[in-house]
Amino acid sequence: MQPWKFVRTNIGAYFKRWGSYIVLTSGTSLFISLIMIPIFNAMTQFVLKNSQVDYVSYTNLLNILTQHPFTVLLLFLILVLILLTVYSQFAFLLFGIEHIRHGQPLRLGKLLQQTFRSWGRLRPKMIGILMGYFIIILPFGHFVFNSQLLSKVTIPDFINEYIDEHLPLLILLIVLSVLIIWVAVRLLAFIPAIIMGNKSPNTTLKASWNASRGQFWRILWANALIAIVGGALTVVGMVSIYLIQKYIDTSFPHVALGFAIGNLTLLQIYQEFVLSFNTVMVLRLAIKLAEQADLLPQYDTPLVSDRKHKIIMRLAAVVLMILGGSVVSIVNFVYLEGLVTSNPLTISHRGVDDGNGVQNTIPALEKTSKEKPDYVEMDIHETKDNQFVVMHDENLEALAGVNKRPHDLTLKQLTKLTVKENGHQAKIASFDDYLKTAQGLNQKLLIEIKTTPMDSKGMLNRFIKKYQASILKHKDRIHSLDYHVVQGLKQKAPKLYVSYILPYNLTFPDTKANAYTMEATTLNGDFVSKAHDNKQDVFAWTVNDDTTMQKMMFADVDGIITDNLSELKETIKETNDKPSYADQILNFTVNLNTSFNTPEN
Repeated sequence: MQPWKFVRTNIGAYFKRWGSYIVLTSGTSLFISLIMIPIFNAMTQFVLKNSQVDYVSYTNLLNILTQHPFTVLLLFLILVLILLTVYSQFAFLLFGIEHIRHGQPLRLGKLLQQTFRSWGRLRPKMIGILMGYFIIILPFGHFVFNSQLLSKVTIPDFINEYIDEHLPLLILLIVLSVLIIWVAVRLLAFIPAIIMGNKSPNTTLKASWNASRGQFWRILWANALIAIVGGALTVVGMVSIYLIQKYIDTSFPHVALGFAIGNLTLLQIYQEFVLSFNTVMVLRLAIKLAEQADLLPQYDTPLVSDRKHKIIMRLAAVVLMILGGSVVSIVNFVYLEGLVTSNPLTISHRGVDDGNGVQNTIPALEKTSKEKPDYVEMDIHETKDNQFVVMHDENLEALAGVNKRPHDLTLKQLTKLTVKENGHQAKIASFDDYLKTAQGLNQKLLIEIKTTPMDSKGMLNRFIKKYQASILKHKDRIHSLDYHVVQGLKQKAPKLYVSYILPYNLTFPDTKANAYTMEATTLNGDFVSKAHDNKQDVFAWTVNDDTTMQKMMFADVDGIITDNLSELKETIKETNDKPSYADQILNFTVNLNTSFNTPEN
């Protein structure tokens, strides 16, 4: 296979039948986003609610597995249905692409019939192979196959940051990523061969592997060319719209808003076109490899005239784009007029700003409070003598050079230790001293209560008795990753403001918490909307770059926890200072979600 020849030939083929391809890809995406994802969300919520499981997190997985076996079974069945839907999505797209390529009419009934018929090949062994393929490939192989249903199959940023800080883990991740990309490329023909072929699972797997033998770099280069062409199309469209709008902003300001709405909508439709192009090109490459290995059946001759079919499909594509554009134009008006201006609470993570001190120490608190964050987030552990010390880590080795846990030492012993970070050093602080300092600075705190199996049984009761009045008086807030802490605080001290920390957005929880502190990677507008409907706030953590800050603002979060407080404050100011329409379009396109069929789940 010659990569450039393949790409050049299929670019021409795509634009020759662009109407059919857009109807196929965009229609499928809309169906998945607007129908299937809400159905699966509702099913999951129904199962959890009726099983009296308030939330799903790694902190309660063992409890769910041991105490709710029937719930586990139902959730597993939902997972199987999701994977079956993913399989069906690819099947529908692949059969549709082959119909279009061979000049056959794009008939919904025929495509559904072929898709459902392909289920007949899903024997236990085939299902096992497919599940293994998806589990191995998807976290790293989105460039090959992707689905809105699998949008949450990603590595959270806080894990990536942890890996980046530990060289052996970073090397392992790089090696693993390279290996998985290699496997993904070598098995590129596997999905179309499994879905559309008629060979046995073993034969299909071996033949798919052999189809790419000696062609790894050519296939990789073909994928790269597809990405380059798609990227070039995106940049050309973006720059063109930006320059046009910039001219209108300057020369015709009285009509600039109307043109801005139209231009942003046009750009979003154009990007759907590019997304369709990328999807079809990658799947065509996979089909090409499967054909070369003789894994696909022959297609019949066209059943309708090519010209008539193209006209019908192009009209359908135009109607689909107009309908989609009409919907997003309303959102675009709200965005461009600044009606979704967001002023989230600014929260300094562990009391620092861009490494201006040692995390969770009083000198860092004093420096950071001068920048006037709404809250300083900090962490406390119980000590050996049942006091509270300001510390994040469960081991003192990294910061204090002592291989002990906070619970191994008394508060007096801990406060004699010096911690070092970012070229600074300071003494470990007791919670009493930290709280007193914050109150003297008129600085509100977001207190994270860290727990370990060694905590005393009366830990929470002592915390409430000693600190509740002070926390309420100074309007401090609390959050914790331990649901028992959240639940206990709301039961025993209901006036306290308590947020439940969630590292991953698996499903919307059902709790009495005042808020949720959600890791930003999988946090989306749908989660925020549901929380607000329940009169609960949402804080995003840990957000350290301006792009993610803007995404979180656009999702309407109530607070942003960051290590870069000054950058967050500047980003909020710039975003709310009413930039030109051209700049708003550029910002929306580069930093925010531009697709009108992107799922929220």
